[in-house]
Amino acid sequence: MSVIRYDNLDVEYETEIGDSILDADLENGVDHTCDCGGNCACSTCKIIVISGAELLSSQQEDEKDTLDAYGWNPDEYRLACQCIVEGEGRIVLNMPEPE
Repeated sequence: MSVIRYDNLDVEYETEIGDSILDADLENGVDHTCDCGGNCACSTCKIIVISGAELLSSQQEDEKDTLDAYGWNPDEYRLACQCIVEGEGRIVLNMPEPE
């Protein structure tokens, strides 16, 4: 199990290894925008990883390309639909305000 915490939302919950951040959020009642349904096509599920990045899957080119296409720096943001929990521990995130 891993713990996901959103500092700016004061939300914390446990999730299984293998879950995407977006799926885990939606399963745990976090109101997370995802206009494309989690298909790495819109960037509305962007998050900022504060700590625990080593517990998440690495960023692939399609995720980087989507973030870049919408004007978000791939070095600062991740897409929750593409972040798969791969290790046990604590992951601290920040969810930017929806646009």
